Amino acid sequence: MRGQGASAAVLAVSVLAGVAACGSGSAAVFQPSGSLPSQPVHAAPLPTSAAQRIDGFTFPAGVSIDFTSPAPADPAQRAIVAGYQDYVLTMWAGVVSHGRNTAYAGQAAGNALAFVRREVARYRSPGRTVRGTIRYFDTKITGTYFGNGASVISCVDASAFRDVSARTGATVGLASPGRPARYLETVSEGRRGDGTWFVNRSVTYPASSTQGAMCR
Repeated sequence: MRGQGASAAVLAVSVLAGVAACGSGSAAVFQPSGSLPSQPVHAAPLPTSAAQRIDGFTFPAGVSIDFTSPAPADPAQRAIVAGYQDYVLTMWAGVVSHGRNTAYAGQAAGNALAFVRREVARYRSPGRTVRGTIRYFDTKITGTYFGNGASVISCVDASAFRDVSARTGATVGLASPGRPARYLETVSEGRRGDGTWFVNRSVTYPASSTQGAMCR
C-alpha cells in the first residue's frame, strides 16, 4: 500500500458494522522553511473500503481503524498523510496478526518503530487480541522541510479500542495501556527516494493536557 493511491484512502475496518510515554502540510511546492500556506482539502474523506487491507493483510471483522479527516487535494500533501496512515495500519496489522505481519518495519523507524515493536510483543500470544474502533481525526500537516521531512499531528480516540481475551472476548483493558484513551499524536516523517513517506518519531499528549487540548 505504501506510496500508492490506495494508501491515502479513508479506511474503515469492521464489519463496518482494530505511542510511548506522554510528553517529550505541505503546499503544492515544498517550503524549505517549513512555513505552510493554507492546505486545500476535499469536501469529504476519500471513499471508504469495506475490507481494509495493508500489504496483502486483511483486518478481521470487529476491528475498525477509522481515518475521518478530509484528504489533502494536493498530491504532495496527500503522500505525507498516506505515510502516516500506512504507519498506523501496519502497526495494528502487526498486532492483530500476533507479529506475523511485519510490514511495520518498512513504515517506522526510531522511537516510532520501538513503540510498534512493544505493541506487537504485547499481543504476540494468540490468547490476546484487540477489538473495537480506534479513530484518527483532525489530522494535519504542520510543516515540511526541504521536501524530505514533514511533521504531522492527529487526534486519536482509542476509548473503544480494547485488549481482549481471544478465547472469551472478555475485555482486559485499553489496547495500548501505556497511552491515554484520547490523545494528540505528533509524528515526524522522512521521505524515501521513491517519494513515499515513513514515520521516524512519535510523541503523544493526553487530551487532558495543555498540548493535547485540541483533541478533547
